[in-house]
Amino acid sequence: MAAPILPQDVAEHLAAAIQLSNRSVYLRFLDEAETLLALNLPAAAVVVAGVVVEPILAGLREQGASEDRKRMEKWSKLRNSVARPHVASVTLDQAREMVEDVRRSLTSGIIVGPRLPTRTSTEGPRQARGKYKFVPTSSAEFIARKADERRLEHDEHGH
Repeated sequence: MAAPILPQDVAEHLAAAIQLSNRSVYLRFLDEAETLLALNLPAAAVVVAGVVVEPILAGLREQGASEDRKRMEKWSKLRNSVARPHVASVTLDQAREMVEDVRRSLTSGIIVGPRLPTRTSTEGPRQARGKYKFVPTSSAEFIARKADERRLEHDEHGH
């Protein structure tokens, strides 16, 4: 027997939870990159921050061409060049600019990674029940609110 497909509202909330969890992991990678910058290791910082660039690019590719996508492609090329032996090294300022820009993109609400497929229903979304009946929050609003909270946390910790 085939497994049932999740209802669209459940799938959207699950996708939002996965996206927030991934953002948390990516922010930790960027914290590590900043530590590497503090240790005067710009090449290592670029490689670590480059891990975060790829899922941002995946989300931007779905949205078409944009300035954000061009910037992330620039950082991806820098990461690729630094990861190869016998290539000119990266400066501390370049690495710092990359880490800051990637963090800014990550906390700006850009969709990170490809969207998970959801089924479309002709009957429309199901009515919320129980204690969530009166909570008017969509997945997109939830993600935006959590991105704001992350940005505030980051600002409070002085990063």
